[in-house]
Amino acid sequence: MSESKGLPRHDGWSVERAVPMMAGAVVLGSLALGRAASPKWRGLTAFAGGNLVMYASVGWCPASLAMQKLGLRRIGG
Repeated sequence: MSESKGLPRHDGWSVERAVPMMAGAVVLGSLALGRAASPKWRGLTAFAGGNLVMYASVGWCPASLAMQKLGLRRIGG
């Protein structure tokens, strides 16, 4: 199987890749629940956004620590 030239490939999941993936899923899910069930679910969107800001500014968030304990590797460390 040949790879397409110019397209980046990844070699598995790392904390740096999984954190934004999980946050995106939480945001989409909480927005859907906010529309279908109760607007209070949108608070979960704010929580996920706050954790992403924390992860970007200090390099960790509660989810990244949990992922490391579960065995996901960190890139460069």
